[in-house]
Amino acid sequence: MSTVCIIGGSVLGFGTAIALADRGHQVEILERSTDQLPSTVDEAAEAKRPTVPQGVHSHAFGSLGCNLLRDRAPDVYQELLHSGCTEVNLADYTPPTLPEFTRKPEDDDLRMVISRRSTFELALRKRALTRPNIKLSTGKTVRGLVADGQRVTGVRLADGETKTADLVIDTTGRKSAAESWLAAAGLPVPNLISESCKITYYTRFYKLTAANPPGPLNRGFGSGGLWDHYTAVLFLGDNKTFSISFGILPEDTALKSLRTEEAFTAAVQATPLLAGWVAPGNSEPISPVYAMGSLDNSLKLPSPEQPPVEGFYGIGDSVCTTNPSYGRGVSLGLKHAYLLADLLEEHPEVGPKQASEFAERTEKLLRPWWEEAVMNDRGRAALWEATVNGEQPQRPPAGIVNFGMAVAASTKDQEIWRRVANVMMMLKTPDTLYADDEIKQRVGKALAGGPPPQLPGACRSDLVEVVAKASGAEEVSAH
Repeated sequence: MSTVCIIGGSVLGFGTAIALADRGHQVEILERSTDQLPSTVDEAAEAKRPTVPQGVHSHAFGSLGCNLLRDRAPDVYQELLHSGCTEVNLADYTPPTLPEFTRKPEDDDLRMVISRRSTFELALRKRALTRPNIKLSTGKTVRGLVADGQRVTGVRLADGETKTADLVIDTTGRKSAAESWLAAAGLPVPNLISESCKITYYTRFYKLTAANPPGPLNRGFGSGGLWDHYTAVLFLGDNKTFSISFGILPEDTALKSLRTEEAFTAAVQATPLLAGWVAPGNSEPISPVYAMGSLDNSLKLPSPEQPPVEGFYGIGDSVCTTNPSYGRGVSLGLKHAYLLADLLEEHPEVGPKQASEFAERTEKLLRPWWEEAVMNDRGRAALWEATVNGEQPQRPPAGIVNFGMAVAASTKDQEIWRRVANVMMMLKTPDTLYADDEIKQRVGKALAGGPPPQLPGACRSDLVEVVAKASGAEEVSAH
């Protein structure tokens, strides 16, 4: 069995540690923060994590990741439920417009655990640290890699200490410094391909005070929609909490005031699908409004012209980031971690074979989801840009099924709904939705009479007006 050094003590740091420790590896997690670790759900929600900006935003934990924990780390799954998280199955929330829905055994896997990011991480950490072969070391900032030829043999810390290991795993996320570490060690740097998501998010958390949900749950894990210039989605959380996130174009200056609490509340009230959730007596806010921007769909893979680095592997967001609105980061990261754990069973010896196999399997896992995120973000951004600029959006080419079309058609055809749900939950790959001839025919038939009625959002002029008024701004142009 290997000695493993994991850089980063966040969700995927602990998730990867569990995946490897349960196969017998000896794992040490290096976490740069020296803050006292939270021990309760409330403490976790209040903890400041400046290196994890997405931690204070909405999260949906897809079926792929939830099923992995259920099957391969059941103690973590149970810890989540004991922490106040709940389980839902999307097949219990099919669109009311479907003419019929016949449940199939495979639908049982469309499960999700409803949780805030902070509670999810707390449960992972608690269970990870019960394993005798996992050690957490705090106050350890990695400044570089130690290498012997093409192989990484350890890390160099800020205080000059060196830690050696058979494997070094990078779980530091989208802000990973791996490229500079590799370059400084004279090792090949992966190729980066990246494209802006063209979206900025604003999020606020609430405590539900009403006895029952004060609005429809059209998504199972919450409620919301994507309209012609913005998106607004409510995500249920653990312990009677929920969050609401708005997404707009980064350059949409008319809606920038969403960062203020007054404008954010006014925008929720102007979105009929969500307005009831913030009505007096139904909930109370428990956080300020958080903003997050500068988001990219990025993929970092070894150059085919150079042999992959041995003994140093990135997991999750340190290799691939996708638009957070798709809720795929944690599931992809956990799948990636278990991919590595399985690979080490087949190829336990650190060397060229292990490294090349990891690179090949990583690309096979991640590239399809990165490509789908890029495709969907381009289409959504083009729609929003047309609306903001007062232009008519372009129609997709004939014979092409995009995500919006598939979602619209899924309200009329149960097989389309099942396929959309399975791709959203990452139980099936994107090609099974966009490149399946039967699904294409079904989408065409379902939409032959025109798209179904859209869920109620706010029109452009109304939303701009209420946001400007709530923020005390002068009249702002919708264009």
